[in-house]
Amino acid sequence: MQPEILDRRVEYASPWLEVVTKDLELSPERGRETFWSVRTGEYVAVLAVTEDGRIPLVRQYRPAVETFVLELPSGAVDSGESPDAAIRRELLEETGCEAGELLQVGVFHTDSGRMETRQWAYFAPSVRVVRDGPSGDEPLELRFVEQGELRVLIAEGSFNMAVHLGVVAAAVAHGAFAL
Repeated sequence: MQPEILDRRVEYASPWLEVVTKDLELSPERGRETFWSVRTGEYVAVLAVTEDGRIPLVRQYRPAVETFVLELPSGAVDSGESPDAAIRRELLEETGCEAGELLQVGVFHTDSGRMETRQWAYFAPSVRVVRDGPSGDEPLELRFVEQGELRVLIAEGSFNMAVHLGVVAAAVAHGAFAL
C-alpha cells in the first residue's frame, strides 16, 4: 500500500528554509502518523579536475557541525538560475576555476529522512584556473589535491561530507573519474 499524504502544513518559514508537517495514512497496522521535513532551495556540487590533474577543494567553518569541513565546490541555486549556471558560478567564486564541459552525474536527496533538499551533482573534467582563489564573501580556504590524496582524505575521514562523497562515487560509477 502506498502511503497517502492527507495534509501538508508549513509550520515555520524563513528566507532560508521551511519546516513542513505532513499527516500520512500509512499501512493499516500503523494508521495515521505525522512527520516533519525541512525544505530548502536546490543545491549544487562539483567534482572538478584542473587541466593539470588537480582537484580543487574548499575548507570552511560550518556552524551546524561546529567544525571546519573539507568540501567540494558547492552552493545554492539562486532563484531563476539553472543548476548548470549555479555550479559554474559557485566553482568560479569558490576556487577561481572556470568549467568547460560539465557532466551531470546525479540528482541526490541530501537526507531523505528529514530534508526535501535536492543536490545536483556534476563532474567537470578539465577546468581552467583563471583567478587566484575565492572571490565571494565567504571565508574559504582553497586547497588543490591530487587524485591519490583525495583517496587518502576519504579513507582517513578528513573528507567526510556525505553528499559530496556521493558526488565522487557517482563520478566513479559513471566512469568519468577514478580513485
